Amino acid sequence: MTSKPNENNERTKRDFLTYRKHSKQVSEKTLDREIAALERFDIWNARKDFVKFHIDWAVGFRAYLEKAKAQTGKPLAKSTTRAIMATLREFFLWLSQQDGFRRRIKARDANYFRLSLRDEAEARAAPERPAPSTHQARRALEMMPSTTPREMRDKAIFALLCLTGIRVAALTSLKIKHVDLSEKSVSQNPREVATKFGKKIDTFFAKGFDEAETTLTNWLACLDEVVLYSPDDPLFPATALIADASAGFTAVGFTRTHWKTTEPVRKIVNSAFDNAGLPAFGPHAFRHMLARHAAKTCTSVAELVATSQNLGHTDVLTTLRSYGQINREDQRRLITGRD
Repeated sequence: MTSKPNENNERTKRDFLTYRKHSKQVSEKTLDREIAALERFDIWNARKDFVKFHIDWAVGFRAYLEKAKAQTGKPLAKSTTRAIMATLREFFLWLSQQDGFRRRIKARDANYFRLSLRDEAEARAAPERPAPSTHQARRALEMMPSTTPREMRDKAIFALLCLTGIRVAALTSLKIKHVDLSEKSVSQNPREVATKFGKKIDTFFAKGFDEAETTLTNWLACLDEVVLYSPDDPLFPATALIADASAGFTAVGFTRTHWKTTEPVRKIVNSAFDNAGLPAFGPHAFRHMLARHAAKTCTSVAELVATSQNLGHTDVLTTLRSYGQINREDQRRLITGRD
């Protein structure tokens, strides 16, 4: 196989990705995955010109993916294989409509980029996601220190995740004014907050996290009375660093800016669980925690819908399928009625 790019193929891929970005409005993260999928196929196919497409390419590529290994040395997950094939299917469907390709590629040819029905079902099956229980989250929060302003900020981050399960990108872009303690709410305005798909989300505090509410209240008081921030300043400001000749970079308070990445939040959350002697769950695990808790405790359909809206889901089935899985032991207890 050759690694030298085919100029015609590269031009075609670039046109396709431009179409995906500006016509289909896919995210940069999705574009990165699609670039990788197209490159994987192109390399496997020895850079043959796309205009010479034959359905044997699709059949052979699927067989190749079935034997391919991930970086861990294990076979590719069916969900990964499905995503790669979906990109190729979309690509060749688009090609079938382009000048210079119509005579060679038909729309129906794209259907060869599909998994078997069995593999498709396996790929769609929602894997069980690790998530803390509400008791574990409360325990980790309780053990977090809150002596310094920086510790107060970190604990408030953990507290807000307990209360709302807010996505980490939205959390790092919140301003002080977006939190209403009297209403127990967080207003995720997409004009100012990095919400998924630019949706407006009104989130209210979950019940049973009294210490989290107290922690968040204390942090807001600190921002107002000690740090002297305004409502338009970041709710969770980035740490200010100065260079020290002997000690390297040293933390000295905050900047009036948001974090540029979500990595600091992940480290804060991982460390909080680890220090409590618990698995190092990530920020997204709080969404699973709240959804699963709701699935087990809600007494009406309306409560489930409210939980779904609180998490920013358009469809309650998203909450139940992707986040509300019940483990085997709880399933047994709920069905049999026996502890």
